[in-house]
Amino acid sequence: GTHSASDGAASGIIGLLEVAESDFSKMLAEVESDEKEAVEVYERQTKENKVAKTEKETSLKYTKKEKARAEKSLAEVQDDHSAEEEQLDGVLEYLAKDNKRCIAKPETYEDRKAKREAEVAGLKNALEILENE
Repeated sequence: GTHSASDGAASGIIGLLEVAESDFSKMLAEVESDEKEAVEVYERQTKENKVAKTEKETSLKYTKKEKARAEKSLAEVQDDHSAEEEQLDGVLEYLAKDNKRCIAKPETYEDRKAKREAEVAGLKNALEILENE
C-alpha cells in the first residue's frame, strides 16, 4: 500500500512540475513576444525620429537661406533708397536755386514811379501825335 501512495505523491509532484513548466514556457513566450514588440516599436520610433530630424534640418537650412536672401534684398532696397534720397536732395537743391530766379521780386517804389512816369510820357507823346494829325 505504501508503494502506491508514494507513486500517487510522485505523480502529483510531477504533475505540478509539468504545470509549472507549462506556465513558465507561456510566460517566457509572452516576455519574448513583448520584448520583440518593444524592439520593433523602438526601431520604428528611431527611424521616425531620424526622418523628423532630417526634415527639420532641411527646413532650418531652407529658412536660413531665405533669411539670408531677405537680408540681402533688404540691404539692396536700403541702398536704392539712399541713392534715391541723394538724387531727390540734388533735385530739391537745384529747384531751390532755380526758384530764386523765377520768383518775382517786389518792385521798389522808385522802380514803380519810374515806370509810371515813362508810361505817362509815352501816353502824352501818343496824344501829341494824334492831335497833330
